[in-house]
Amino acid sequence: MKEEGELVADVAKMYELQKVDLTWEKVRRRLGQIKLLLVENDELRAQRQQVAASEAEIHEWHAQQTNAELESASLAGRIASTQQRLMGGEVRNPKELESLQANLEALQRQRSLVEGQGVEALLKVEELTARLAQEQLVLQQLEEKWLAGQKVLIDEETKLKRAYMQLKKQREASAASLSEDFLKRYEHLRQRKGGVAVAAIQQSMCGACHVQVPTGVASTARNPEGNLAICPSCGRILFAG
Repeated sequence: MKEEGELVADVAKMYELQKVDLTWEKVRRRLGQIKLLLVENDELRAQRQQVAASEAEIHEWHAQQTNAELESASLAGRIASTQQRLMGGEVRNPKELESLQANLEALQRQRSLVEGQGVEALLKVEELTARLAQEQLVLQQLEEKWLAGQKVLIDEETKLKRAYMQLKKQREASAASLSEDFLKRYEHLRQRKGGVAVAAIQQSMCGACHVQVPTGVASTARNPEGNLAICPSCGRILFAG
């Protein structure tokens, strides 16, 4: 059986270990939150996707415009060739001349249609390019805001990582100062009690469950006489600081 002074000292060591563990867990949770926050947010991802979609649409309309220009140029050559045959005097057969004239008119109608498609594509490219410029501006503003926030988060992460390592060393030292039996009891309670195995008595109440501690139990916490003081409400070890 431990002497009263030794038992008080052991409970004090467990309480110090508890404080380190709570701080360590808080730092660990915050590091996890920062890791998630360092990923692009939904608004930024959505705006980036919108810009990419607009760029793809412009590329598609550019292709349509280019195809229309090429087809129009091809049709212009065919029209010129047909006109030359009509006007050159080589063809004298009325039916053949009539066929050439009909073909010429069909080519001209087709070229007019293609040129209309080319103009539509050109106007669409101009419209989308103006819209894309606005979307890119919004994206730039969102990126700048996000990057500024990232710097703050990265700085916080760096500090927390240093604190995490310091707390790890403190925990190792605190755990090593306890006997194996007390450390096992502490770890067992901590797992069962939501990470809190030892609670300080504060204004005659358990610091964990906030229930009034009976006078006899509080007295045992101050003067253990070989027994640990246990909160009758939550079952945690009580520390009279």
